[in-house]
Amino acid sequence: MQSFRHSALSSRVAPKLKSVHPKDKLKQWNIVTGDKVAIIAGKDKDTIGEVKSVDRKNNTLIIEGKKLAKKHVPQQPGFPDGIFRKEMPIHYSNVMLLHPDTQMPTRIDRRKVEKTLEDGRIVSKWTRFVKGTDIEIPKPERKYNDQGEEQFTTAPEDVLAVTYKPDPTQPPFPSEIVRELRNIYKKKPATTA
Repeated sequence: MQSFRHSALSSRVAPKLKSVHPKDKLKQWNIVTGDKVAIIAGKDKDTIGEVKSVDRKNNTLIIEGKKLAKKHVPQQPGFPDGIFRKEMPIHYSNVMLLHPDTQMPTRIDRRKVEKTLEDGRIVSKWTRFVKGTDIEIPKPERKYNDQGEEQFTTAPEDVLAVTYKPDPTQPPFPSEIVRELRNIYKKKPATTA
């Protein structure tokens, strides 16, 4: 008889991925988070999406809004139809980077390029190119959750102002709260003077 392991989530929504054997792991990753890629195999074939995250242990990536798995959950404000959708991992071999000009899937060539900075230093780094040409595929800018100054409501001068002055003659909080928080199993109730 076959034994099944019980888990709170379906394996379709939260799969237990095994790590790839070390000899099968990719040595060079040409796709990074934020790249626009074309899916060339699977149920979302011939569609374009943005890479949300990269899992280098399993040679997979998650693409925003693609390869959605459904799980039926109780109806709630977040899921009014009672269906929870989650992006599932797609293998690295099933996606291709897009050509920067034509936006068509293209093969990639990596080359070491030397660049001179403003201060005169020469830096060499690996760069992605369209295979067989000198067209560089730039890496996407990192997205940060920057909060501008306008989102903060307190002025910098008000932050430094002292608004609480402790009084040693008064308890730190009202005596009703002390009575409420005291141990009810204690023989003598706490008295406040």
